[in-house]
Amino acid sequence: MDKDGKYLKRGVDYPIIQGKRTLPGKYYHDEKIYQQELEKIYYKFWIYACRAEEIPSSGDFKLIQVGDESIILVRDKSMKINALFNVCRHRGTQLCTEPKGNFSSKSILCPYHAWAYELDGKLLGAPLMKEENGFHKDNFTLHKAHVHEWEGFLFISLATTPEPFEVQMEALMGKFSEWNMAELRIAHHIRYELNCNWKLILQNYQECYHCPGVHPLLSQLTPFQSAQHDSSKGAVIGGFMELTKERGSMTMDGEAAAPPVYDVSGDDLQRVYYYSVFPNMLLTPHPDFVMYHHITPLGTGKIVNDCYWLFHPEIINDKQAQKGIISAVEFWDLTNKQDWTVCEQMQTGTKSMRFDRGYYSGREDILYALDQELLKALGHDNPEEDGE
Repeated sequence: MDKDGKYLKRGVDYPIIQGKRTLPGKYYHDEKIYQQELEKIYYKFWIYACRAEEIPSSGDFKLIQVGDESIILVRDKSMKINALFNVCRHRGTQLCTEPKGNFSSKSILCPYHAWAYELDGKLLGAPLMKEENGFHKDNFTLHKAHVHEWEGFLFISLATTPEPFEVQMEALMGKFSEWNMAELRIAHHIRYELNCNWKLILQNYQECYHCPGVHPLLSQLTPFQSAQHDSSKGAVIGGFMELTKERGSMTMDGEAAAPPVYDVSGDDLQRVYYYSVFPNMLLTPHPDFVMYHHITPLGTGKIVNDCYWLFHPEIINDKQAQKGIISAVEFWDLTNKQDWTVCEQMQTGTKSMRFDRGYYSGREDILYALDQELLKALGHDNPEEDGE
């Protein structure tokens, strides 16, 4: 740091944000805080679940784990998507254990006492149960979560009365419509199991202060100084970075992996967008494809991060176009692993008795905004204000 309060790195000045400090280390390790995050965020907010294309036919299902809750996302006979709590109304047995599949019988059968449910959750049959003494089948429908589809992405809310999706996700409304993402299809998927807190992944994603040292190849393709945020508050924040190569993309050689997606044009042909959809999704539209992450917390210091690449169906089905897809996947797999290494190191370091709190640089202002969203959701006082 110089005498003017600037942090120097590789010849570039990053002014410290006046008075803006990081969260205390306990926010990455404290079990009580983690339980509050589940109850006040993951059990209340709209959260990303899966792509609609993953359950295309009647009877298709996918299990979604949200903290201690298991949700069955399933298409019923009318092709409507339902989100059913994976709990039998008889004695609480978990109904389904397979991560995905198809209910070929077009019903959900409890493995314990054979209570049977329709794909919309209605109780079909309960062996030897008589409709008397307070038991009536119509009163024992499976409990439901709320479902909303946006651009082919399925979101769920476990809240009894959630905030309208359009309110929580206001910054997404009308954004990226040129990509026509509902028509894109999954070309590749990699599952990463990481030993770090879920918030560290969101923070890492929203700043490129670390890029020169951690991502030398990425820094060649998109200069970190070009990063701009165009949405900096609420549950959806993010911005873009400029591509160095004209009509290029984020691939191993910097060349486009495919032609521009649908109606992408103008400035968007030279930009890569990075949007955090709080709390569990990272969305990265490129001119030629879309990458996204689905984050599933498994405790204070463990997550599963599922990374997907979406391409135009014609590109996926074109054997000659596979080279571009592979190059995009290889680039981001390399970059992801570089990020995961430093995130896991930060998880370990912030547990030290000597770590208190750090200061954000001028390149990390959006991380402070993420912190404020978290504190607001938890109902916690700002540590800046209570002197912590």
